[in-house]
Amino acid sequence: MHKFDAKKFFMKWGAAMIAAVAVAIAMGAPLVAAAILDAQDAPVVVVDAGHGGADAGVVGVRTGIKESQINLNVAKLLGEYLIAGGIKVVYTRTGDYMNSHAKVKDNKKRADMFFRGDVINEAKPDAVISIHMNFYSSPARRGAQAFFDKHSEEGERLAAIVQELLNRDVNCDLGGREYAALSAEKYLLECSPYPAVIAECGFLSNPLDEAALIDPDFQARLAYTLFQATVIFLQKTALFGE
Repeated sequence: MHKFDAKKFFMKWGAAMIAAVAVAIAMGAPLVAAAILDAQDAPVVVVDAGHGGADAGVVGVRTGIKESQINLNVAKLLGEYLIAGGIKVVYTRTGDYMNSHAKVKDNKKRADMFFRGDVINEAKPDAVISIHMNFYSSPARRGAQAFFDKHSEEGERLAAIVQELLNRDVNCDLGGREYAALSAEKYLLECSPYPAVIAECGFLSNPLDEAALIDPDFQARLAYTLFQATVIFLQKTALFGE
């Protein structure tokens, strides 16, 4: 894992990081504050916007909006919050496209996933946050849920924090039920030794969730919740000296 001086980081920059993001929010746009410390001293977070290009993911039952577009919107906002707080961000995609991979020629989806895995392993991040939207056969199912690799203790801790904040800021507030973080067998969770979480931010199969998920203000709210969860995880890592 990428190692940074966590204790020094939060002692020196913790208050300034929160202040920078608070200023950004107050001014109505996440990206108004410059990074507050040198990149060499900063923790690294990979932000993954699920799907993209020909792989649109699921679509909204009422509007037909593509999951891939919402994922990208939330991922960019999350990245901007992190950058404003002095955290180095590495994106797996920044537009509506699929990535290619030199070793995979006959399967675009697999090539894209292998590319994302390479990005993660090359970045050696302190955390990986993958943004997705959910879908279920019953339109009654709603809410946000976090997933982790069952073989990763750090990933499980990260997912637990993400889930706690999603329950507080999204699930309880919108009237849905609380969830517990769950393990899942997903390539993005298993492709590296770094702590990773897939955040399924809501169900596009549920009209109420869909209405919220297409709202730019709600997307920013989701991104800020994930930002908070990431910072808490890094702080806990600092406290336990990991």
